[in-house]
Amino acid sequence: MSGELPLERIHLARELAGLRATTGLSLAGLAARTTASKSSWQRYLGGTQIPPPALVTELCALAGEPPARLLALRELAELSRRHPHPRPAPPAPPAPAAPSRKTGPATGEEPPAVETPDAGRPHAPPPAAPVPFFRRRKAALAGAGVLATAAMVAGALLLGGAGQEPEGTGLWPGCVGERCRGKDSQAQGCGLKGSGMRTAAERAFGRQTVVELRYSPSCQASWVRVRFGSVGDRIEITGPDKESQSVEVADKFDAQNYLPTPMLAGGPEGMTACLVRAGSGERHCFGR
Repeated sequence: MSGELPLERIHLARELAGLRATTGLSLAGLAARTTASKSSWQRYLGGTQIPPPALVTELCALAGEPPARLLALRELAELSRRHPHPRPAPPAPPAPAAPSRKTGPATGEEPPAVETPDAGRPHAPPPAAPVPFFRRRKAALAGAGVLATAAMVAGALLLGGAGQEPEGTGLWPGCVGERCRGKDSQAQGCGLKGSGMRTAAERAFGRQTVVELRYSPSCQASWVRVRFGSVGDRIEITGPDKESQSVEVADKFDAQNYLPTPMLAGGPEGMTACLVRAGSGERHCFGR
């Protein structure tokens, strides 16, 4: 990566590269499973371009990483592009020492200065030229906008590092209730930290596989996800009206990460989560 890139861009690129390493995908594999081409991913991972938010969310989903922190880092990188930090000016060379005005024999002391009417009075710098009002107003508004965005980004960074998702943080959902039916929880913001999302129930199967029934109050929707399933496993969520959504662990990448079902409208009460084992077809179901 070029040393000319802002630190925010470098940090984002390194985090994206780390997520890509977690997925185990090559650039070609990454392009096949996301909406960006191989050459685009080269630019994003190299820091020469900033990926769109939707693509950051896609990569986080593949890596099983909540996207809030990466989206905040992306916002910081975008801010550094819009408001680059000015490079410091090189230091001015030191002024040459003034010649001594000694007139008598060398005594190691400076002769007393000649008294003048202004002696001992500090000289004030010349008054600066007045700044036009419209320029001052524009600068003030721009500064306020940057500070507000930085505050939101800092909040997202803190939120992304929290161990428990708080409720009522004001995250705007992409869907609510019936409009969430069949949609992806991450893409709609329902599965992000800050949506109030929580695990209503969970069960462990074997040494690694865990199935969770999840719910987002801000989206008023539920879904099921599996951690470290086996290829061929299927998870399902079924509502009180017998409507269901399901997804199958298709390959090793699904097996090594979190895999969620599409959502159903409504809270976890009356929802049933099921794991259908590959090969045997055994069904293991539970509710809240």
